Amino acid sequence: MAALDFSVPGEEDGTDLGVILGDYATENAAAADNSPPPGFDVDPDGVDPMATFTVTNPPGTVTVTSFMDGRVHQVDLSPKAAELPEAVLAEEIVVIAGLATQDARSAQYTFMLDGMREHGHDNAATRDFLTRDLDLPTPEQAQAARAELFTTRYAGEE
Repeated sequence: MAALDFSVPGEEDGTDLGVILGDYATENAAAADNSPPPGFDVDPDGVDPMATFTVTNPPGTVTVTSFMDGRVHQVDLSPKAAELPEAVLAEEIVVIAGLATQDARSAQYTFMLDGMREHGHDNAATRDFLTRDLDLPTPEQAQAARAELFTTRYAGEE
């Protein structure tokens, strides 16, 4: 039944890790390398240097930042966003997040195209693979989609 005893040990237990370990230190404590492993580097401010892509709607109420893999990193709202009905604001966030994700995916396209080109792969075949098989938009397609959406969605707004 002791295995089912989840009570917190009291002071009568007398077990103190500091007393047990004393001045215990590893042999290589002075030589310990606390740097992050390769691929997990952070800048001096502690911020991950991963590329981000930011889109702000024309009224300036919603700004969405996404990582290069398309995940949303941050959503910023201006004070004017509080005046929008909840459903309208939610839709606006989704639309702008979609554009930020599309920008990130177009950066993936460019990154992969450049990498494949450096390895001697054919541009036409690589472009076809990236657009058809991986469904990545070109930067031009991402810009055109943004321009079209902004033109149709925000026509007449200031």
